[in-house]
Amino acid sequence: MIEPIRFKRKKIDVEVFESFFNECGNFSKQETNLEVSPIWEKNYNKWIGLDVLKSIEQQDINKLKQMYEDYYVNGLSEGASSGAALLNKEYRLSKSMRNINRVKPLSSYFQIDESEPSKVYKLLFNKFNITELINIGQTWGWQYDDIFVHFELADYLYFLDILINILKEYQLDKTMFLGDGSGLLSSLLYENFKIKSSHHVDLSHFLLRQYINNYHNDTEINHHFAENFDVNLKHDTQILVNQDSFPEMKQSSVEKYIDNAKLNNVPFILSYNIENGQSFNKHHSDYRSVILSRGYNSIWRMDSDVRPPYVFELFYKNIGSK
Repeated sequence: MIEPIRFKRKKIDVEVFESFFNECGNFSKQETNLEVSPIWEKNYNKWIGLDVLKSIEQQDINKLKQMYEDYYVNGLSEGASSGAALLNKEYRLSKSMRNINRVKPLSSYFQIDESEPSKVYKLLFNKFNITELINIGQTWGWQYDDIFVHFELADYLYFLDILINILKEYQLDKTMFLGDGSGLLSSLLYENFKIKSSHHVDLSHFLLRQYINNYHNDTEINHHFAENFDVNLKHDTQILVNQDSFPEMKQSSVEKYIDNAKLNNVPFILSYNIENGQSFNKHHSDYRSVILSRGYNSIWRMDSDVRPPYVFELFYKNIGSK
């Protein structure tokens, strides 16, 4: 099966949005304009628009409820997860083949003696608890008998297992997700590993999406708008996790977040990104130089077989050093 379908529409309780604003408070869409890099300006102009920012700023819950029930339909997911752009059939088939082709290296990584996507995913759905909440908003994906496979799931399961192995090896259970996009990775982690506490930092419309995904989870989670993030925020975090977005941030934003990690003696930073992003896009930040300049050292790295040329890299800083 190559052609994906949309997941059925699911309603979101009003109380989820009320709880979000009670925790996160106010933000201004003008702050978003100051925070986003030129790369993200294109996404806002083409897909996301200012309507959702205005609705979050005004705390228009009824409008936001409709928007997020159609999250993958109306363009809000673009830049993090494919959604509205896949209405173009040629683009959809191209991206579908790319994601289906990721199943082979995924099965190799998990040492599964199968290559048929439906069989591989059925085994992985038995291995992991994969909540349907990640499909809210009518994501694209594939229906294999009684399981629905999110369009981007292969890469997230790959990263999930690597992240869990790192958490186990270093006995970590206090996380911070910086830029979790549509919230797949965090949702999968909270369902499959006991996290004592966690923080989420992201642009407002993605932060709300992550809140929706994890609202019913028992993990203690705090959410922070990237638009007005306080570099002096105090928190108890053991590992900062970033997938995809370090290169897409302004250099000043990367510096702000790494400075905050250093302030809070966060010993580990885990990155899953294009290592030398500037060779792909002139607007990409040199995030590695920022991390290294704050006293962190690269202690492990691995090329991604599922998603080349992306690279996993774990940085460590002895909390007793300056």
